Amino acid sequence: MGRVVLMGQILVDLAVRGDALPRPGGDVWAVDEGMHVGGGFNALVAARRMGAETVSLSPIGSGPHSSLIQAALEHEGITDLGPRIAGIDNGFCIAFTDRTGERTFISTKGAETMSPASAWADFVRTMHPGDVLYIDGYLMDHPANREAAEAALRILPEGVRVLLDVSPVIGIPSALPSDDVIVSMNLREAQEIARQRGDASDRNQCFQPREAARAMLATLDRPVLLRAGAEGAYVGRPAQPATNTTTDDVTAIPTPRVEAIDTNGAGDAHSGVLAASLALGIPTERALLLANCAGALSTTVVGPASCPPRDQIEAAADALEASTGEK
Repeated sequence: MGRVVLMGQILVDLAVRGDALPRPGGDVWAVDEGMHVGGGFNALVAARRMGAETVSLSPIGSGPHSSLIQAALEHEGITDLGPRIAGIDNGFCIAFTDRTGERTFISTKGAETMSPASAWADFVRTMHPGDVLYIDGYLMDHPANREAAEAALRILPEGVRVLLDVSPVIGIPSALPSDDVIVSMNLREAQEIARQRGDASDRNQCFQPREAARAMLATLDRPVLLRAGAEGAYVGRPAQPATNTTTDDVTAIPTPRVEAIDTNGAGDAHSGVLAASLALGIPTERALLLANCAGALSTTVVGPASCPPRDQIEAAADALEASTGEK
């Protein structure tokens, strides 16, 4: 069995809900839903729910936020091997959700954005085939982390699988390998990638999930996983000339129907369970189904670190396979 290794950032989140527009006088009334550890931590929690060994490489500073992060990692059984940054605390993010479900994020920068240039490369070169490197795209929004990530990917050992969640900042390392990689995104992120990188025909395809997955294959030339919420997900693989495959293979992955009450953290649950399943040696098709089930079930509970335990995820996947006739 392999490990799930986070190359990304962990910070403290403050979730609030309130009115979308200011009231008379300029005030916005909101309800404090509590402080919790966030960022890549939520994906690692999901991986732990599957029973996978997990390692965090997120930089850790000194101060109350850093102490909270270290305590959360220890509580979840996540090995903390992130570099220590002296003289600064980890940052925090205020996640404001209005009555329509739209979110606005306000983040401060802290120790999590200051990875030393060789810190991740020093660890990555010790990884083994079967390990899964989970990359949180948010890290690419900060120069120090971007440089450290690129250095690590350039010396990535063969056989280590990579799962990249591009995140809303569309963090895609230039050194991202072509083999043993999955690039995960939602439909909105695919549309932004098409806007930034694609031509007009790619942009026009990104209004429906299946076509968006196909467009991302053309743009990125790497296996793509497009998460589509209640519509499930679409996984696309580049054409393989050696096997006489002449067209891109885009496959729909079903998802259970649920009554969603909080979608915050669904993407993290999906990514964490997928990474863990691959590290545990579960076949890719089953891993993708488990990830969909984890993402869906996580929306039935309030809070971002709401991934259910493995037995519930597997039971949902078994029921979904039975209902769709997949064996």
